[in-house]
Amino acid sequence: MTSSEPVGPGVPPGPDEGSGRGRWWVVASLVVLALVLVALLVAQPWADHETEPVVVPTATAAASSAAGTTPAPTPTPSASPTAPPVPGADAVFDDRTMRTLLVQKADLVADVPAAADGVEVGIGMGELAWGLPEGSSVEPAECTVAVTVVADPPPGFVARSYVNDKVDFVQQVVRLADPAAAQEAFRDLVTTVDGCPTYSQANPGMDGATWTAEPAIEGQGVYPAVVQEVVHSAEGVDAPSYRGHVLVGNTIVTWTATALGEGDRGELLASLGTPESLSTMVQERAHDAVQALG
Repeated sequence: MTSSEPVGPGVPPGPDEGSGRGRWWVVASLVVLALVLVALLVAQPWADHETEPVVVPTATAAASSAAGTTPAPTPTPSASPTAPPVPGADAVFDDRTMRTLLVQKADLVADVPAAADGVEVGIGMGELAWGLPEGSSVEPAECTVAVTVVADPPPGFVARSYVNDKVDFVQQVVRLADPAAAQEAFRDLVTTVDGCPTYSQANPGMDGATWTAEPAIEGQGVYPAVVQEVVHSAEGVDAPSYRGHVLVGNTIVTWTATALGEGDRGELLASLGTPESLSTMVQERAHDAVQALG
């Protein structure tokens, strides 16, 4: 059917034609708007853009990168620190060479103030036997080693003393079968000394003696050693002294420096020197004896 509505310039389109063109325009506009929105979301002109810096690898950086890609080696556990060996710890003395461990007269004159005017031999080598006199005993019995140094008769023993009217210096050397036996005996001796602050020796038919000891301290030098301040009481006289023990190879060297005469205890002890100086004197003699073994 032909429309009877006039068509021409200045005349609006009919309802069907205008409606179709309007829908097309709306769809096209929506498509364009969507494209614009997508472009804006991608570009984000409102956001601040950071430009990633260009890093020029340096030799250090390259090395670090290489190190990062190479597995690090597993560290080897270091050995536990050990004490340096004691010179002469394995030294073996016999009945002849162990006599070289005895302090000399010149050593005393040089190192002990009370011996500066000279000393004479009090007990000669071979005159004193090891152990307690027959019938003697130590109370308490567990402190016997504090007097005899070892519990059983040793393979070798030698003693000597030097004396004047101010000082009596007695030295003994107990020789064991080997260094291992000496080390074990020294441990027992130190344990006994630590556990016996006071002990006495009973002698049949005569006055005994009592020793009152201060705690032992470590002696000076490279060889294992202990030193004590000891008061020796006998026949009503108290004599202050220093007593020490030194482990040297297969021997235990024991020394006692006793101040003689009356006076202030501190002054009497000072006349002997110090525990450190006395221990050093004995250690130096031990070092010379070890060196002489070759």
